[in-house]
Amino acid sequence: MHVSDAELAPDTVLPGQLADSPLGGARIQPEKRLQVAVLADAVVTFRRLADATETRARRLFEEVDAWFACEDTDGPFAFVTICYSLGFDPAYVRRGLRRSRAPVQMRAVRRDPNGARHRVTLPRLGRVA
Repeated sequence: MHVSDAELAPDTVLPGQLADSPLGGARIQPEKRLQVAVLADAVVTFRRLADATETRARRLFEEVDAWFACEDTDGPFAFVTICYSLGFDPAYVRRGLRRSRAPVQMRAVRRDPNGARHRVTLPRLGRVA
């Protein structure tokens, strides 16, 4: 069996062909990677400090909350700009953040034979965590 040189040559991939990848090609664009990092840090900070009582933590939470609520598109790191750049709907992200602040209801789904275990059912996901 003879294999031609054309069959052994590597496929050429152009940057334009990667634009349809998740996050619009964020794997190859440093700016988008940085935008993903900024958005992820803001979400983590929002979730972690939502119930904070200390003054400094409360101030940081309010700053992140105001960033999410802002409609400005000035600069590459405004919330709305990041969402549009990554292909997210800002209103959808905001709704998800509001839902994540809702208290999680704990209810005993099943106990082990000793009666010691409880499971937490997450209402939004409908799955056991």
